[in-house]
Amino acid sequence: MSTDNINEAEVDKKEEETPVKPTRAQKFFNILDKFGDLFFLNIYFVFTSIPIITIGASFTALYSVAYKMTQDKEGTVKEDYFKAFRDNFKQSTTIWIVDLIYIIIMYLQYAFVISDDSKTSRIIFILLGFEFVLAAFAIPLQFPLVARYENGTLNQIVNALVFAVANLGTWFRMFFIWTFLFLLYYLNPKIMVYTWFLWLLIFVSLFAYVCSMFLMKLFEKLEAPKTE
Repeated sequence: MSTDNINEAEVDKKEEETPVKPTRAQKFFNILDKFGDLFFLNIYFVFTSIPIITIGASFTALYSVAYKMTQDKEGTVKEDYFKAFRDNFKQSTTIWIVDLIYIIIMYLQYAFVISDDSKTSRIIFILLGFEFVLAAFAIPLQFPLVARYENGTLNQIVNALVFAVANLGTWFRMFFIWTFLFLLYYLNPKIMVYTWFLWLLIFVSLFAYVCSMFLMKLFEKLEAPKTE
């Protein structure tokens, strides 16, 4: 083979390997396509969460699909969602029931504290603060971890707490994303009047998608093979 042919072959190979940058129109339609997937993902989440007891499995399925979307690996959103919902239903529901019992106990303690002014109520108030901190750290990461890793139910709950404490930056961003609107609602209830329906249409899936971008970067670092 002549030198000219070799050079031409190398040029052709480089051209093939050079990624083609999407046009503005392609980027726009890709964004529309992504929002379309998020819309249907949100609808599936709301539909499967109606029985209340299934909310844990719904959140796990939500994050399972959101992880794939952040890496552009999603297939059919509906199929991916309901497969993850079925596969993780037992463990996610068990964790959710534990969370519900924990929250109910906290609520009963709070009801007692505001209706009583004894020394016992002040002790319970301090205990309640500690319990709230534990819940705030553990609950946001439980279902994202179930969606990513296989582990025992108790281990998933403990790992969520450890993961949050060990990665405060990621935990804080997630906690802020899920709670900042509720803070706005508290400060200005009128905002809820104009935005409540967006929770049914896209807010839940959009927040999970944004959180998944943070989580996937962290997971990739943790799962990267260690080189000596």
